[in-house]
Amino acid sequence: MANNQLGISLLTPASDLVLAAGTTDSEALFARAGNDTIYPDNPVVSATQATNVDYLFGDIFDNSPEEYEIILNIQAAQQGGNPFLILDRNIPSVGADRFVLGDRTQPYYTTSNPATLLTTNFLGLNEYAVIYDFGVNNDIIQLNGRPQDYRIVKITGLQVAGIAQPLSGLAIFSVQQVLPDLVAFVVAKPEVNLDLNSNNFRFIGQKPLIKPTSYRKIAQLATTGNDLSLAVNTDSAGNIYLGGTTTGTLFGTNQGLGDAWVEKYNANGTLVWGRQFGSSGDESNFASVTDSNGNTYLAGGTSGNLFGTKQTETDVWVAKYDTNGNRVWGRQFTAGGFSSGAFSIDLDPAGNVYLSGIAIKNNTRTDIFNFAVQDDSWVSKFDTNGNQQWTTLIKNPSATFPFDITPFFDESYDLAVDNNGNSIAVGWTQGLVTESDPSRQLLKYDAWVSKVNTAGQVQWVQQLGSINQGLDFAWGVDTDSQGNIYVTGWTTGAIGANPGQTGIGGRDIWITKLTPNGTQVWAKQIGSPDDDGMFLSDMQIDQNDNIFIIGHTNGLLGNGTNDPSYNVWVAKFDTNGNNNWVQQFGRQNNLDYPTGVTTDGTGRLYVTGFTDSSLTNPTGVTSSAVDGWLAQLDANSGSLQKFIGRSINGLSLSTDVPSGSTDVLTGSTDVPSGSTDVLTGSTDVPSGSTDVLTGSTDVLTGSTDVLTGSTDVLTGSTDVLTGSTDVLTGSTDILTGSTDSISSASDVFSIAVPAPIRTIDITNSLVTSEKLPQGDNRINPAEGINLNFGQRITTPSTSSTFNYGQFVSSLDSIFDSGLQPAFSSSLTQAVNNGSLVI
Repeated sequence: MANNQLGISLLTPASDLVLAAGTTDSEALFARAGNDTIYPDNPVVSATQATNVDYLFGDIFDNSPEEYEIILNIQAAQQGGNPFLILDRNIPSVGADRFVLGDRTQPYYTTSNPATLLTTNFLGLNEYAVIYDFGVNNDIIQLNGRPQDYRIVKITGLQVAGIAQPLSGLAIFSVQQVLPDLVAFVVAKPEVNLDLNSNNFRFIGQKPLIKPTSYRKIAQLATTGNDLSLAVNTDSAGNIYLGGTTTGTLFGTNQGLGDAWVEKYNANGTLVWGRQFGSSGDESNFASVTDSNGNTYLAGGTSGNLFGTKQTETDVWVAKYDTNGNRVWGRQFTAGGFSSGAFSIDLDPAGNVYLSGIAIKNNTRTDIFNFAVQDDSWVSKFDTNGNQQWTTLIKNPSATFPFDITPFFDESYDLAVDNNGNSIAVGWTQGLVTESDPSRQLLKYDAWVSKVNTAGQVQWVQQLGSINQGLDFAWGVDTDSQGNIYVTGWTTGAIGANPGQTGIGGRDIWITKLTPNGTQVWAKQIGSPDDDGMFLSDMQIDQNDNIFIIGHTNGLLGNGTNDPSYNVWVAKFDTNGNNNWVQQFGRQNNLDYPTGVTTDGTGRLYVTGFTDSSLTNPTGVTSSAVDGWLAQLDANSGSLQKFIGRSINGLSLSTDVPSGSTDVLTGSTDVPSGSTDVLTGSTDVPSGSTDVLTGSTDVLTGSTDVLTGSTDVLTGSTDVLTGSTDVLTGSTDILTGSTDSISSASDVFSIAVPAPIRTIDITNSLVTSEKLPQGDNRINPAEGINLNFGQRITTPSTSSTFNYGQFVSSLDSIFDSGLQPAFSSSLTQAVNNGSLVI
């Protein structure tokens, strides 16, 4: 079978928002464990692509050895692997995933030119999604319109070259434009039965979205694209700064696949200015920080020539804006490997700028870890004028072989700088395990925290983990006035679940305090009996050493409202680990996640995030898929207050575009500095994608699979086709209440009087380095493979050089409409010869 390349996004084993980058014609999205929401199509971007076939994996990856074997078969197709080994397995679902194939304004994977459905894009076979592991007991497919707008057709017995089992599944066609247009193919595993009127489908877009009436407190940023608000900051005057990523026209014309944006509100909530900037590639803006003078520093990743010539698939970028929204400088560099990006940024008292992020590389030691790529964490320092000082890879300074070369996943998504200029980075890792690694079937994740001094030297690395086989992730870090370090994250482990304790759910939140030297002081755990997590999260400690953390839940925290679709929670702690209050707010039956938190020093607490609902009641907001939002709380009581600022809906303010090479945009220009903008380390950064990669990214090269002719019988949404002469009659499907359902709660809800919730002291059960060995994995974050470590190489490299975000498999050949014969050509033949009727 021939090899094709697919883009890939690999998320965390938690409840994530999965957004396709759209940077390649075909992508593989691995949501992994958890209750994930998957937005695989970006209609703004895919409209420019000749083909757009994406592969959606809701659960499978590393939850069990059987699942990981399937992944290895998918990626090893060129070595004889079976990309449909899943047909032999009955893999249980490990989460309730929502596959979004349409939003409130439009269906996904449908053509804008219906005439081509009989010619060059026959049956819509140029663009559709392949859902690889749909779980009928838990998962949902979201579609635009009504059940009668779609047909489900059963396909069985397609013979594909190189695959022993006949390929079977369900094809979902849209008939909104009369002619059938393929939206998705659901792979049978071994058999999937779906009914458009069942709970496996959610239909939206036929009724106007009910907007909140009694609550009009939250500002919402919306275009017809995806608009993510990922960071919030304030200055000494109380001005508020938001930053994020958009595929729409939030503050001007979109320059490429995705743009970065930043905006400023004054203390009264009035929008002062907004800037949108980008290249012809894809820009992500994951982090921002503001100094006392109102200068704002932003950081992320770019696949274009944003502030200079692109050096890798994705480079890091950092930029400074003054208080009036003018760009002062911008820098673009690589942190090593073939892809790198920044996910956090902070300042020291002198105004120096510190970034942290991940770098993605080829794994040259597949004899240790059988996966094509690895990633590493790094910290970089710039002065206030944009001159780069150093870049350091996070590595345990005391690690020895083989733990200093572990080719696994070491990732960092938050950073804080103390009053002495020390940078504290946190994240999670997989790696070789001192006590138990040889006997483990799968790797686990542990959290880690590392201190790097102002000269770029790693002082220490502390590992945090649960005492069982749980997964432990760190998402937020900050320091208090005494230099003590606070870290927060989520766990699937039994960190506080002693015999007799109740109320601990599948994922819970932990927060711990460390001394400046990394010694643990205390650790606490909070959670509902359900799923309490964090995603692109944050922590803020104010001038009085009050600690604020944020996350999401589909359960009930304190006096909150239970919502299976996830709401925001905000918690306040003191430096002794006492919980002061927990606030929970959001909109029923829709996804509401927080990503940033800050205070203004006057008793106001600001939280920002994203939603796929409407959290406000503005006039004319064009909200379609995912929008950003900003909420204001009372920092003392936790109550939700009214944010006065107006909501944003594609405001045409000034557009700020970087200059440099072929991606020169109109607007102010800024040329990156010279040699100081190039990093020579061995690290890498995630490629141009708004999707956060937890773990690694990978490349699939597909192969040419041959489908022999099929005479399969199809089923429609309510009709059964029993022969080639059957004709689907008009649909009589009835809407079952799933259309635009907002439940009985038509407003944003919040806790009127937030109160403390139960916490569990886990100081003695959260495993740290000092407490080993106690049955936990001792995993050292390492800088990855050193290509010059000489005689320590035991076997030759088996990896080839891949581009970032790609995966090696035959999947694209099986479903590529341009290959003969394949899924599309065989389906076309069956329809043309009358053996298949839609």
